Amino acid sequence: MQAETASAFDWRDGAAYAPLLGADRSLFAWEWLRRDREYRAAACAGAGDAEAAEFGLVAFEHPDRSAPVARPLWRSDVHPLVLRVERGGDARTGDQFDVRRMSHVAALVANQAAEHLLLSDGLRAVRLDGPPGTFGAEPLCLRYLLEGLASAEPALLTLQRFLALCRSGHFSRSLHPSEPRARRWILMLRAWDGIAAGAGQREIAAELLSRSAGEPRWRSRESSLRSQSQRLVRSARMLALGGYRALLGHHHAAVRNLASSTMDERKGA
Repeated sequence: MQAETASAFDWRDGAAYAPLLGADRSLFAWEWLRRDREYRAAACAGAGDAEAAEFGLVAFEHPDRSAPVARPLWRSDVHPLVLRVERGGDARTGDQFDVRRMSHVAALVANQAAEHLLLSDGLRAVRLDGPPGTFGAEPLCLRYLLEGLASAEPALLTLQRFLALCRSGHFSRSLHPSEPRARRWILMLRAWDGIAAGAGQREIAAELLSRSAGEPRWRSRESSLRSQSQRLVRSARMLALGGYRALLGHHHAAVRNLASSTMDERKGA
């Protein structure tokens, strides 16, 4: 992938990045993808789903959409937090899922192979995949498809999140915890946007880390600050060149931690 080089983002405006403080990893990955020059060109040219798959998406999302407006739909092999479902048999009313009740957070992408239902408030999401015709206008009973050992963990977490959303009507804070590295990831994004805008390392350090970087001889007098800015710029370059995809795959530890905390909550109830 080729990183975006045009100055399309105001890296000095911290408020513009503030929504990402509550965003999940899929949206941080999206922020890097939408800055990619090749992605922007393909998406704006109206390329099809096959081309979108090359970028890890089920379908193109317009690159001008940022969180919380964007609804990126990642392929399940890229972002495994997907629950596979199919239509079940008859069920009591309380066991039926009515997608119409979720219309304010629901986005459906359908093709000949599958239907992909994304339930998202723009910061957190629950993703369900089913065969064509799964998600109709009428209430239905869903059968959940889980298999394997390690591969069942992300699907199980998604099921827990889905059930909590259906019960309460909102996304569970305990099951969708804030990303502990969100502030650091935002700094990386702003650093990369600064580079794209033509800012130098000293300017980036002064804006994002400490005003003292703007003083004379800052490199010798502020050696720790210089090292911080170097690491920040280096990390930003790595993520911009495709390293952001690792954010989507690092889910197993989070799954285990959430499962453990859920069990602890149940024991204490």
